This record gives sequence, C-alpha cells and structure tokens, in this order.
Amino acid sequence: MGRGTAKQSTRIRRNRPMKTDAQKAAELARAIGVPEAQIPNMSIGKVVDLSGELGEKMKTYDVLINRGGTAVERWFANDRAGLFEEPQQRAIRYTQSLWIRAASQLRAVDHTRDVVDEQVEGMSQQEALDELQRLKDRTPRPYWDVYENVCRFDEEAGTAGSRLASNSRSAVDAAKTTVAFTASLIAMWRRL
Repeated sequence: MGRGTAKQSTRIRRNRPMKTDAQKAAELARAIGVPEAQIPNMSIGKVVDLSGELGEKMKTYDVLINRGGTAVERWFANDRAGLFEEPQQRAIRYTQSLWIRAASQLRAVDHTRDVVDEQVEGMSQQEALDELQRLKDRTPRPYWDVYENVCRFDEEAGTAGSRLASNSRSAVDAAKTTVAFTASLIAMWRRL
C-alpha cells in the first residue's frame, strides 16, 4: 500500500490580491469624477432594476452610495437637541425648491400666447427669485449667507460657520444654530 501522488489542482490562482469594497468604491468614484474629499464617504450597494430603466428588467446593478450626505441631512438624522423639527425641515426644503426653480432656464414670456392653467412660461422662475429676495431682505445678512452656503451650496458647516465663530468647534455649532434659526424664521413667515 503505497502513497499515491497528490492530485494537481485545476484552479486558476490569482496573482493579484482581491480588492476590498472600499477600494472598489474609491476606484469607481474616481472613474466618474467624484471629488477626492467625498471618496471616503462612498460605498458600493446593490439595486434591482424592477422597471428596466437601467437596462435589463430584474437585473442587479452595483451602485455608488454617498454615505456622508450633506451637513443638513446629517443634522436632520441626528437631531437630539430638537433644532430641526418638521417646520424647520419644511422651510429648508421650501428654499431649496425655490433655488431649483430660480436656477432654471430663463424663458421669454409671450403675452400673446393663450394661458393654460394660469401658468405663463418664465413666471415660475421670476416668482422664485422674488420670494428668495424677500426672504433674504428680512434675514440678517450674515445669517442668510451661512444658511444659503450650507443649504444651497453644501458648504461644510465648519467653513460656513467660521465667519461667525472664533474656533472650529464653535464654527460648526454656529452654522448649525444659524441654519436652524433662519429656517425657523422662514417657517414662521411662510406658516410652514
């Protein structure tokens, strides 16, 4: 009874190590042009295309998910102090929708055209610009600047609040409090 020779493996061995999920997410994020500062917040998730709008119905796709979010989204999710209750959240969403409407393509208004549903092209944008100007005029300028920079331009809270505070921790708190205060004013004025 002798020993037999060991059977040779037919598996193909990889010479390169497997990538972690974080490495895959970073590689994909760089490929599509995500700013370097946001890459650590990225992860890969799976989504099933039920409608077929991504290509093939019922196929699973890898998607890139930004787990960091904006400062406002983080404040909404972790609001232990109660600064961002429903009225404040509505006010922020309201002004964000105004900024979206205001940024739309400006169209010439044709007054000779028939008006259907009392909606004239170009008026939505002008109404949004007027409403934003009214809100801006009623809010102290430094507060509006911080509010707009954080809620509209997604500026980091520490950077936006640094105009109101002397150190970095106070700057984040100043931005958070200023955004909450401004949102409260807008919610009160617009009865949101």
